[in-house]
This record gives sequence, structure tokens and C-alpha cells, in this order.
Amino acid sequence: ARAVPGFPSREGLGWVKLVMKKLLFISFNLLLCFIVSAQLSVVHLRCESRSNPLGVDVGQPKLSWQLQSKQQNVLQTAYRILVADDEVLLKQNIGNIWDSKQIKSSASIQVAYAGKALQSAKKYFWKIQVWNNKGNTSAWSSSASWQMGLLQVKDWSNAKWIGYEEINDTAIIVPHVHLSGKKAWGPRKDILPVLRKEFAIAKKIKQATTFICGLGHFELSINGKKIGDHFLAPGWTNYSKHAQYVTFDVTKNIQEGKNAIGVLLGNGFYYIPSERYRKMTGGYGFPKLIAKTLIEFTDGTIQQIISDESWKTDQSPIIYSSIFGGEDYNANLFQQGWNKPGFNDAAWKNVIITKGPALLESQMNEPVKVMQQLPAQTKRELKAGVTLYDLAQNFSGVPSITVKGNKGDTVKLICGELINNDGTVNQQATGSPSYFTYILSGGNNSPLGVGGTSNGEESWHPLFTYTGFRYVEVHCKSGGNSQSLPQVVKLEGLHI
Repeated sequence: ARAVPGFPSREGLGWVKLVMKKLLFISFNLLLCFIVSAQLSVVHLRCESRSNPLGVDVGQPKLSWQLQSKQQNVLQTAYRILVADDEVLLKQNIGNIWDSKQIKSSASIQVAYAGKALQSAKKYFWKIQVWNNKGNTSAWSSSASWQMGLLQVKDWSNAKWIGYEEINDTAIIVPHVHLSGKKAWGPRKDILPVLRKEFAIAKKIKQATTFICGLGHFELSINGKKIGDHFLAPGWTNYSKHAQYVTFDVTKNIQEGKNAIGVLLGNGFYYIPSERYRKMTGGYGFPKLIAKTLIEFTDGTIQQIISDESWKTDQSPIIYSSIFGGEDYNANLFQQGWNKPGFNDAAWKNVIITKGPALLESQMNEPVKVMQQLPAQTKRELKAGVTLYDLAQNFSGVPSITVKGNKGDTVKLICGELINNDGTVNQQATGSPSYFTYILSGGNNSPLGVGGTSNGEESWHPLFTYTGFRYVEVHCKSGGNSQSLPQVVKLEGLHI
């Protein structure tokens, strides 16, 4: 047959058929591989029982994962773990820190890391592939990560314990004594401080991490924004032996140019003052902190901000705080911009250098958090200026209020699980007296780190205490020469 221009010859058609057969064969095998791998996948990667944890302070972290399959009776027969210190390498299937190779094992929980020695504060990325008893091989899992904590004392880079004032030796009560203690000890009130430190950044940041322990509890902010969603951090420990530090990723919070770190300290169980209800009385010392912020730049260099003599401190608006006795807040003592760069802290004093627990360990457990916001369901006026709110749910937490009024007005909150016949709160089940007090600024200041001022409204909730309650008895009292009472715009309970 005569060849037609633009069309292949018989020989050419045979070559095309051969290529098509090979393409179909490859496509079929790729599809088969996809179907097989789709039968098995690896999900829910965990390190030390946490998802992408920070502050891992063990040399051989335990790794865990879960299998997913549409088949039944699936058992893992082998696994391979890759760990890299660069996510780009991991995407290329390179485990420069650990490549376990194929390990024949059904283990999928508490598998100990067995690669190169891990470095303090460094971040590691990992993924896994598994085989099963059906002859299936999974695709590589999505990558997960963990960041190491500070493994040795030297890794704190000479950071020091700092505070507002030193406790007198005669005021130290360790171990704590049951209930109220001796009347001769007096009120034992202390100052709850704010501390700040400014610093400058001149390069592009790759990663920034803050390691901090504030005793009894702390609230950390950078450039005016609260860091993390922790409540009552760190966890309660035997402070004569050790304390926990918390690790935060603050990469997105630090900016090129001027920055400011702000920390508010509370008593917690570290120092329990008298005057109100307490399950125990005692004190290891006054509030204090130790902190290190490690900033890694894209050019490979680092910068460290540690707690030392260069920090400044002043009294916070929290004028009383007891872990079970309640908390009082005077919004008129709030200093606008205290935790932002450019604030004038000339009137503040230099921090003192003090001592804290000898051993610092990473807080690896899940933190206490605000889990629910429970609105008041009903309210009933008991008398002029006194109203009972019912949240219709008994829970552990703190009340949260939005109020409006004049400078010096006071709103007092008495919480309880029970009520008396006359409608007032009964604290027999939780301990008495325990209450919360908020002194209004008249809309001129924003409460510290927990709300804001809008159209003269002020929002606040306690930070370093908690109680069990369902009912809130609210007492509104005018301040100064004004006869008008402050108005509660909103009240809810924060379930922790």
C-alpha cells in the first residue's frame, strides 16, 4: 500500500502499538500500587503521647502511630521511621538523624527513638511507612515533628531566677500546713508583679522559642499579645524539689525591629496568703520567673534573651490572689502598653536576682485550658445592687464579666455550688470566704491581658485562682461621689 503523507507506515503503527501497550502496562501497575497503598495508611503520629509536642526533655522519645485500612484483620508486620532535622530532607525521604530501615515488628506504640543524639531546643521532623500481613505497603505518612526542651542546666544559658522582692526567711512555710495556720502569721499579703524586657531584632527569623517557668503561675505576652492558651501554668509540683517549665513557639510573635516580653506572675500553690479560705497555708517564696527565648535566624546565627538583671518590674493591677480564696483586680493600676515596645518604664525598678527550685523539668502533660464558656441562664435581683446569676451547670472555673460604670466602682462576685433559702450563695461545699473583686477604671484602661475596653465597657476574669460553682452572687457598689451603680453587661463562667 502506498504511504499516505502525515500518517505512519505499517512499521510506524507497530511501534505506536508497542508504546501504547507499555504505557497501559505502566499505568495499570501504578494504579495497582495506588490501590494497594490505599488499602493501608499511617495516621495520628505521636511523640511522647502528644501531637507535635514542644519541650521534649528525654533523650529517646517514644513514638506512636495508628494504622488505617479498609480491609479486615489487618496487622502490622514491619515499619520504617525517618527522622530529619530539616523538613526538606524528610520530603526527599532522607532521614539524616535516623533511618531505622525496615524493622520487622508489630509495635506501633511507645517505640523508642534510636538515632543520633538529640540536641537541646532543636526541632525534628519524622514520618513512617509500614507493611502489613496482607502484603500491602503503605505510602509514607504525613510528616510530624517534635522540638526538644532544655536537657541540661547549661542549656539555660545562664538565665537567672528574677522577681519583684525577696521573701523574709521567717515567712517561708514549707511544707504547707493544713487549713488556716497560725493567727500570729497575719494576712501574709504579697505583691503580684509584672516584669518586662525589650530587645531588637535585625535579621529574618527562622524560628523562635521561649522556655519559661513562672512561679506560682504566669501569663506570658510578647508585643502585647498573650502567648498560648494555658491557664494556671505551670503545673503544681513539690517546689522544694522541682518545678516545670513551659515551651512556646513564638516565631510568629516576634518581629523585625523592637520587641517586648511581658510576664505577669501569680501566687498559685507557691505562695498562699491568709485572710480568705484556703485548704492549706504556706509559702516557698514570692512570685518569680526564669526564662530563655532562643531566636534562630535564616542565616544560621542565633540570639538569646534570658532573664537577668536587665529586666524591669512593677506592681500589677492584681492586688490580691489566692488559689482558693479568690482574686482582686484594680483596673486603675493598669499601665497601658506595659508589655509592648516603647513603653516608658523609667519609674519601674530593677528586678532582684533570687533562687528557685534546683531542678527544672519540661511540662509535657496537656495544659489546663478554658474549655467552655457557659452563659448565665437566669438572674434574680435579691436587693438593690445585689443579683444572683444561675449558670445552670456546676463546674470548676472562674467567672468572667463585662461591666460599665464610673471610676472606683466595685463589682464583687461570690461564687458557690449551693444557694440559701433567701437566694444568696452558700459556700459550705467549697469553702468560705472566697470571692472576686473588680474595681472599675471608668473605661479608661484595658484589663491586663484578659479583655478590653469598648464604649466604656470593661471585661475581666481572674487569672490565678479557681473554684467550683454554679451560682454567682454579684454585688455592685458605687465609688466616690457617684450614686449610680455599675452595670453588669455580661456574665459567664469559664469552665477549665
